[in-house]
Amino acid sequence: MAELAFADRDFARPRLDTQRADRRSVSQKTDDEEPGTPALFAVVRAALVVALIVATLMATMQFAILPAMEITSFVVNGAQTVDATELRAWSGVPDGARWHAVDCQAVAVNVASHPRVASAVVERRFPDTVAVTVVERSPLAVVYARGSSGRIEAHCVDGAGVVFAPASMYPGAPALPVLSGVEIRGLRYGIKLEEPFTSLLASLSVLSGTEPALVAALSELRIVPRDGSPAELLVYPARYRIPVRMRPVLDASLLKSMMLVLDVVEGEGLAPAISELDLRTDTFVYRTKEAVSG
Repeated sequence: MAELAFADRDFARPRLDTQRADRRSVSQKTDDEEPGTPALFAVVRAALVVALIVATLMATMQFAILPAMEITSFVVNGAQTVDATELRAWSGVPDGARWHAVDCQAVAVNVASHPRVASAVVERRFPDTVAVTVVERSPLAVVYARGSSGRIEAHCVDGAGVVFAPASMYPGAPALPVLSGVEIRGLRYGIKLEEPFTSLLASLSVLSGTEPALVAALSELRIVPRDGSPAELLVYPARYRIPVRMRPVLDASLLKSMMLVLDVVEGEGLAPAISELDLRTDTFVYRTKEAVSG
């Protein structure tokens, strides 16, 4: 009995030792795996240091290179009558200008101050280019004034009322309506006509986009001032000898009615006796050379 009990105690000891050995084995494995974590941190730290060095070098190179980048290319898009050399002179960008120092908004304002330029957009293109996109003014009518030669010449006006170029520059100018009733003294390109010419030209601009055939049928638009009253407009059709009086804003439906009435007058042989057709009111009135009829 004593031996059996003693044997049980002797047998139990190795089991306890085995558990302790297992715990020691697990502990050893944990200790063996832990050294990998500091190694990973070391790799991350090294990568961050390299990235910081690269960023510092790039910033240093930028500050060193940017001041040395000189504008060597001035590109112009959209220009028809003005070349890049002329617009470069108007731009205010001096020779030797640095890319980073160009003020695009200021350059756009300078370029748009050219008489033949309606608008301009400017951008910098890395590393040495300034690109300008312009919209030129389009001739809508012509005015006669004394030019630099001292002679009375035709000059182009756009829809904003700006006198911007000699009519001789544009092949289609002779077909445009003549704007009269305005006296321009000391002509310089870039001047803008005032009311009622601006309202008239704005309506003519709309008409040229929607009813170009009606614009082609107009030979002359004469503003007639009146003391103490709004100005009036005398329209001289290209195909008829009778001027038509109306308000100084053009309307497509009114002009079409005008053409129909003129067709009837010409067809009836009444034109030689009529001095003027009046369309200022809803009633069509024609004035004969001796009386007025409606």
